[in-house]
Amino acid sequence: MTGSNVQQMTSASPYEEIYDPIRPELQAVILNLASLAQEQGSHEGAMAERLEHVLSAPGKRLRPAITLLASRLWRNPSELDVMMGTAVELLHIATLIHDDTVDAADTRRGRETASNLWGRNVAVLLGDYVFAAAARFVCDTNSVRLVRRFSETIMELARGELNELLDGQDSHVTRESYYQRIYDKTASLFMTASESGAVLGSAHESEIQLLRNYGYKLGMAYQVLDDVLDYNSTSEELGKPAGNDLKEGVLTLPAVMLIEAEPESNAVFDWFKAARNSRDDGPVEIDMDALVTALKAVRASGFIDESREVALGWIDEARESLSGLPQTEERAALEKLADLTGARRS
Repeated sequence: MTGSNVQQMTSASPYEEIYDPIRPELQAVILNLASLAQEQGSHEGAMAERLEHVLSAPGKRLRPAITLLASRLWRNPSELDVMMGTAVELLHIATLIHDDTVDAADTRRGRETASNLWGRNVAVLLGDYVFAAAARFVCDTNSVRLVRRFSETIMELARGELNELLDGQDSHVTRESYYQRIYDKTASLFMTASESGAVLGSAHESEIQLLRNYGYKLGMAYQVLDDVLDYNSTSEELGKPAGNDLKEGVLTLPAVMLIEAEPESNAVFDWFKAARNSRDDGPVEIDMDALVTALKAVRASGFIDESREVALGWIDEARESLSGLPQTEERAALEKLADLTGARRS
């Protein structure tokens, strides 16, 4: 990844404004990702090629940006902030590699996934390598608190993915279990990103807790809005198949709300029953009529808008958490990030 590639990763984005206070540090994070791939020179560059593919995937880099912005609320940037930002981004990338492998996804953001290019075995091991690299960077902060929180986050991320698999095709998922799952899969890392920045910035414990809450509420809102987009966006807008959650038997908030409203019988139940019957009868054949009917029922229910309102409530709470923090350009950027998250359309 060259310097021009680095610039492209953090530009031409609606999030561009939030990067202004931390642009040099964020580019340092991305250069760390590049150097990780370049460390590998064996097997005629085969491993370096694969690492470069997964580490150079275009992304918003929101999680390391949160870490860097949080740390700068109280002091000038340091190399420790960059180390932690790198660890946070590597952990996010590792989870994407594993998620795509478990989901048998062909593409992400228009690029072929590692599992599609080189098979599931290589993809799993690549993900493991990136997880381990993330741990190495967080150890460089010399903070036992952050090492422990980072370890807890890995456990939570794995638990979220496991519960999504175990709950697959289960039409009795509750709103509470859904919230726990999206905390594990998404909000936990947002919370770690914000908390770690506050710790490295030598914030008081009360201020650390405010930023933990900011990351938690922002992450919860981010995932709910992502789930909403799965119902009302095209595959091209999402960078992945639209309507895929329900197709894979994963209940998200709009569908959970529909089941709560119609607990005896509804189109989602019918789709899950058709999917179970298909599995019992032999090779899985998707009942497209049942799936399309279920998708239409969720879209017509009004619960997509209601789910968005839940997310916007969390956005408001995330912004409120920032009100007790120093009024700096970094805080303004974190507030802007909350606003942009609430305005997500793709």
